[in-house]
Amino acid sequence: MGDLHIDKETEDMFVAAQGHLNRILQEGEGRDGGASRVVQLGDLGAYSADPGSQACFDFAKSFLGGFAAPSLLVTGNHDLEGSEFNTDEENLAAWQRTFAQPHFWCCDVGPALMVGISTVRFRSNEHSVHEVHIDDEQVAWLREVLETAGDKPVVVYSHAPPLGCGLKVINEVHVKNRCAWLNHSTDPFAFIDLVESHSNVRLWFSGHFHLSHNYADSVSSRHGTAFVQTGVIGTCNRDGMRQSRVLEMDREGFRVLTVDHHDDGRTRVDVEHSWSDPSDPVHVLPDDELLCDPSDGFLCGRSSCAIGEELGGVTWLPAGGDVMLAVQDEHLIQYSVRAQAAVGAVSLDVRGRTARLLDENGAVLGPDDAGDSAVAVELVAEDGSDRETFPRHEGGFYLIHQPNKWEKRMREQGLEELIEIQRALRDGKLDPTTQVAV
Repeated sequence: MGDLHIDKETEDMFVAAQGHLNRILQEGEGRDGGASRVVQLGDLGAYSADPGSQACFDFAKSFLGGFAAPSLLVTGNHDLEGSEFNTDEENLAAWQRTFAQPHFWCCDVGPALMVGISTVRFRSNEHSVHEVHIDDEQVAWLREVLETAGDKPVVVYSHAPPLGCGLKVINEVHVKNRCAWLNHSTDPFAFIDLVESHSNVRLWFSGHFHLSHNYADSVSSRHGTAFVQTGVIGTCNRDGMRQSRVLEMDREGFRVLTVDHHDDGRTRVDVEHSWSDPSDPVHVLPDDELLCDPSDGFLCGRSSCAIGEELGGVTWLPAGGDVMLAVQDEHLIQYSVRAQAAVGAVSLDVRGRTARLLDENGAVLGPDDAGDSAVAVELVAEDGSDRETFPRHEGGFYLIHQPNKWEKRMREQGLEELIEIQRALRDGKLDPTTQVAV
């Protein structure tokens, strides 16, 4: 299951969806060994349920207890924002106690090894509190798990997907705020590097975007791994669809299904592949269910095009190195050439203006000039009356559009001391078992 964001007001909707999934679980009992699990990908409570609080954890635990199989969870970006806790460490400890499990885990299920990794930051994120941050301990552990798994197929679960996976993303929300990908602002390539170097990673499930399974890039394949976007079962969807995933596995291979909660749990096979086949799994989506333009799904189309894709109204500006800029949907977006994915927003409003690259002398660089000599990008109106310049920095040209909201709130409350404590915990300068009282 993707992001729950469960609340009391819509609980009946969740119970009905749970019935759909329980029916599928019960139908699969005893099939080729019969081991079943429910995996929840984080973000347990809606804002009305006080996400990250003990009450929210208890409410979600009660709901998950209604499934016909044991549950495993990973944390999402909203699961550590409980206002009753002073630090991320306290919040995570409460989550662990409630669900009686570690925040990163692995277990054998049928022919595969299932692996879960979790964000450990909210208050201590450098910029957006909603960045999904996997700490060094988990990255090292994941590397060791993959190396010792040998030829056993591995299925990974995380709240956000890794950069470079090819899944659909929302520029005007997650890319703008630089919280789209795992470790977006620190080491976002760490995870796709692990996939590239470990051919036993065959599937990677994530949520976070609240998007349905009906886009061409709701499932993507890279390096023999299928990356699978998982939708939502509640009202927090972005395109009107409520869906879950089912993964069926046997000794020969796997199938990934969509469960449609609008249609009494009707299932559809989206991917079917053999474990022994090293090629990229193929995403099969019926034409009549594909969302391919804004009239069908307002987040598809040009808002997340791939580098080099020929689409009307998109202008590409090669800026040298790993930096590519794109003018699309009235935004100026920065892409990673290596990942072929959006990584940040420069400007959210380019209407009536043209984007052009400038060298150190302020001269405009033409299409044949070396992009890596660009020191700034400029937005300028046709008559030259409106100019806005964005200097290049170490990461490119993107801006930080969402500073840490928790730190801002603490400053407003005169609690700067708590900010320093959380930063010290993040940087390893304070024992994480320290009890903090403010």
